[in-house]
Amino acid sequence: MKKMMATLIVLLLLIVSKPGWTESEDLVASGLRFPEGTIFVGDILYFVDYATSSVFRLKDGSVQSVWHQDNCGANGLVEVQGNLLVACYDTGLVIRIGLDGKTIASISRDSSGQPLINPNDLTKDPKGGVYFTASAENARKSGKVYYLLPDGLPHPVATGVDYANGVAVSADGRHLYVGESAQDRILIFDILADGSLANRRTFLDLNTVLARDSGGRHTPDGIRTDKHGHIFVSLYRGGGCAIFDAGGKLISQIALSGEHHANLSISPDEKFIFGTISYDSPLAGSSGGLYRVPNPVFGR
Repeated sequence: MKKMMATLIVLLLLIVSKPGWTESEDLVASGLRFPEGTIFVGDILYFVDYATSSVFRLKDGSVQSVWHQDNCGANGLVEVQGNLLVACYDTGLVIRIGLDGKTIASISRDSSGQPLINPNDLTKDPKGGVYFTASAENARKSGKVYYLLPDGLPHPVATGVDYANGVAVSADGRHLYVGESAQDRILIFDILADGSLANRRTFLDLNTVLARDSGGRHTPDGIRTDKHGHIFVSLYRGGGCAIFDAGGKLISQIALSGEHHANLSISPDEKFIFGTISYDSPLAGSSGGLYRVPNPVFGR
């Protein structure tokens, strides 16, 4: 028994002292069911709760209801031209709402009339266009990436993605990162002048890059970038989130409480990361929440 205890202590010390691994979180919101889609609009954090099909905001330390639509399965958010686009995973809609929660318009089909299957996450580019993923959960390698211009219909710019998930534009606007969750990897595409994509390739195989830091699968969910070129990846499986440089080198991995971490966002002053915590049975209770941790690459 003493020998076993000594071994456990050594293992714990190795984990705590591991370079690049940090864990220091504040719970800034609790009582949620399956939070997702964190974004900042100004200094206010907006997010969705998939299990309640709702959009919320965190203002002055309190969670405020903004919008709700039955059965939507709200999964992702992006702010465009002073409004929000909500990805409704369950009903196959992308809905435009005001910051006050008023529904403005909805999109159910792409430019060729095909339905949107499980729209998931969204990000905008410097030109005001929006890229969003559609996961196509029940059809392997049928996930897509769409590009949506203001007042237009989305058109597919990438197909054959094995559960397309998180999406982010690089700091220089030249590349698009897409989480291919069923393969535990992140793809990268070149962005062409018209918003279309080219030169698809694997940017990160997370099970290879992160294997020395924790066991099991490392499944990417939400992806964010900052102006310095860092890539922030929220790990639905794998215990928290990880930060990489523009070349794909691991800078830091953050251990967090909870079973799943679906999305994250960087505060406007870049000092903190805000993200989501959820569990395997989100529909059965209200154990989910929002965390805040110091940004380990702040000032770099």
